[in-house]
Amino acid sequence: MNKAWKMLRDVVLTICCLTTLCVGLVVVTNFEHVQKIVRTVALIDQKYLWESDTETLADGAVKGMLDSLGDKYTTYIDEETIGGFMEQVSGDVYGIGVYTAEDENGNIVILSPIPESPAEVAGIEAGDIIRAIDGERTDTMTLDDAVSRMRGRQDTSVEITVERNGVEQTYTVKRFKLGNTVTVAGTILEENPDIAYLRISEFSVQTGTQFAEQINELIQQGFKGIILDLRDNGGGEVNAAVEVARVFVPSGPIVHVVSGDGSVDTKNATEAQLEVPMVVLVNGNTASASEILAAALKDSGAATLVGTQTFGKALVQGVYMYSDGTAMKITEAKYLTPKQNDINGVGIYPDVKVELPADAVTDIQLEKAIDVLEEKMQ
Repeated sequence: MNKAWKMLRDVVLTICCLTTLCVGLVVVTNFEHVQKIVRTVALIDQKYLWESDTETLADGAVKGMLDSLGDKYTTYIDEETIGGFMEQVSGDVYGIGVYTAEDENGNIVILSPIPESPAEVAGIEAGDIIRAIDGERTDTMTLDDAVSRMRGRQDTSVEITVERNGVEQTYTVKRFKLGNTVTVAGTILEENPDIAYLRISEFSVQTGTQFAEQINELIQQGFKGIILDLRDNGGGEVNAAVEVARVFVPSGPIVHVVSGDGSVDTKNATEAQLEVPMVVLVNGNTASASEILAAALKDSGAATLVGTQTFGKALVQGVYMYSDGTAMKITEAKYLTPKQNDINGVGIYPDVKVELPADAVTDIQLEKAIDVLEEKMQ
């Protein structure tokens, strides 16, 4: 046996020994609990009136353990659903173009449709509650199940039934490739040429680059203040939100990521690249990565927040595979704002609260943002 093979053998044996030792320690330290599970399986096999299979029992046990944690973001993922995760990593994902979340009542809610996506074109709106997908009710679906069912192959369609103002309506939506959309739009306000208006609809891997290009174009035109619109932005890539924050946040923390073991990973800004008066528009559908940006701008004093309380999603999940192709998604960290505030389930309160009625003729939140910014620019 040559030296290289011997070294490889030793490494593999060492890993196997350590894995066995770790599993052994878990079993020994939790003997009563492990024995309870083993005895249950054995009794079902010996005494249960009808037939059962080990795979179904194992899946049920894992689901039950994760459900018992009471965390809606910690779930068991079957083989069909995990395929969607793998496609998302590869970038080859076809969906209808919506950001979704689960509200406090367990409803699957549309945070926002992606601008010009098939969902928006079909008529689906922010705040819609998804009641059925291809005719199957969502009452017993997890958020992951619903997202997986809305995705599919290129040039296929899906029927989405939503509830809006107590009335259900079904839309047929054709799937399109996600990840290639323009996420940043900007302009100089015609009625207020000193103000630049920028809207970020989502945070994708391209958002940082798109934002830099857009802001540089606006700088060429000249402005004295910025309105950043994060309303109905359901989040996305955290690193993209941090990139944008670094443009405006002076030296200091942008976000603290706290793990289950208490360790903290802080994302910092070194120096603001652009210092101008700024107002950020937020609402109840401003969530996740967009809340990280909004909180960083608020806590650092770089911007004033106008609108309504944000969604309150500040948790990090990791996905871990099982050998049979299924997986576990588990909450393993949380975000804290620069001032160490935990906004999960709470959201961020704006500095200036302005509701936007559904029947509003004009965008009164934007109008208020302009008023606030003009005062800051004086």
